[in-house]
Amino acid sequence: VLEIDVPFDAIIERMSGRRSHPASGRTYHVKFNPPKVEGKDDETGEDLVQRPDDEEATVRKRLDVYSAQTRPLVDYYSQWAASGDANAPKYRRIEGLGSVDDITQRALAALTS
Repeated sequence: VLEIDVPFDAIIERMSGRRSHPASGRTYHVKFNPPKVEGKDDETGEDLVQRPDDEEATVRKRLDVYSAQTRPLVDYYSQWAASGDANAPKYRRIEGLGSVDDITQRALAALTS
């Protein structure tokens, strides 16, 4: 079991900041990968949109569902792994903040330890 731990505020910031150009599929982020002109696609100048799934209220609802339905399962496996039971799965938790390369390296290191 590999848990990638990301604070909810970071998830909300990343997801609610996404913008896309529907015709091409190009994606931007208002903070981390902004377009040259706010709200406009770099190549066409057409408006960018925020998907309904990326609206902050929707992201918060999804995190509430995670807390209610998935987090208990994560806690179960974490506690089982810590119990010393020979049948328990390995459980590793890594920090999920940083570059994709950094997180990938943390995940690979956790899975091979």
